[in-house]
Amino acid sequence: MSFEKELREELRQAADSMYCPPELQERVQQSYQRYLNEKRGKSPMKKRLLASIAAAAILIPSAAFAASNLTDEIFGSSKKIEQRGGTQEDSQEIEGFLQAAKGKLADAEFKEYMELTKQLMQLKLKITDENGVTNEEKLTKEEQKQWRELATKLAPYFEKINGTAKP
Repeated sequence: MSFEKELREELRQAADSMYCPPELQERVQQSYQRYLNEKRGKSPMKKRLLASIAAAAILIPSAAFAASNLTDEIFGSSKKIEQRGGTQEDSQEIEGFLQAAKGKLADAEFKEYMELTKQLMQLKLKITDENGVTNEEKLTKEEQKQWRELATKLAPYFEKINGTAKP
């Protein structure tokens, strides 16, 4: 430890005896000032980043509860899903799929997709009993034809949403 103190003292004495031109001292001082400013600038950025992450963690779930559910637009309410043998998890899974569709489809496509899905789900609710069992024979011939047409129209949207669409 004493060796380090001696070395430090020798270096300090050597530095004191050196002559430093004023312009060099000014450049070093400016460079050091720039370094300090950059260092100070990074810390608030980290704080802002942490604050924005915390805000997102709080706001996103609250926005999800406040926003109207896409499943409600199709089924009327999640209670209708539960009446037909579905669970709250099924409702949330459908909502997640619809949110993904909203993100991957253009606005016009999404509106058409929602309308077709709503029509298809109205038919599906007709043929599904309280236990969640579907029986397509409950549909009339005209409704069965409509069922197939809706499924055909929705197929490209499902491919696009699931990422299996061919360019």
